[in-house]
Amino acid sequence: MYIGKVADLTGCTPKAIRLYESLGLLNAPSRQGRYRFYDTHHVTIIRMIRAAQAAGFKLVEMAPLLKEKERQQVFPLELANQVIAAKRQQVQADIAALKALDERLAGLHTEVNLVFAEPTSQAFSH
Repeated sequence: MYIGKVADLTGCTPKAIRLYESLGLLNAPSRQGRYRFYDTHHVTIIRMIRAAQAAGFKLVEMAPLLKEKERQQVFPLELANQVIAAKRQQVQADIAALKALDERLAGLHTEVNLVFAEPTSQAFSH
């Protein structure tokens, strides 16, 4: 299938698909004349790249996996699982840091209102 069809199937732009190829994230497709011709494996890989991006991975973070895949001639599942686990640890650390920041902001909110709130008007009882 041609790049336009792959783009439709994956929700990816042709420009991004060519970028994935240039970065080595996607094996070069065969050629039919001057046109690239993709197969279903390319579609699967592009969908995985997009899923990884949606999960917070940058394209450069995926490169070591693909280099290892080339070296072993098989997808490095164990390495992929390690990379995903490390990314999850980072996300959990980020969540903890954001919760701590939220608590500091709540404390600041309380303090600002205690210090600067206008005193309630006192009725004269005379």
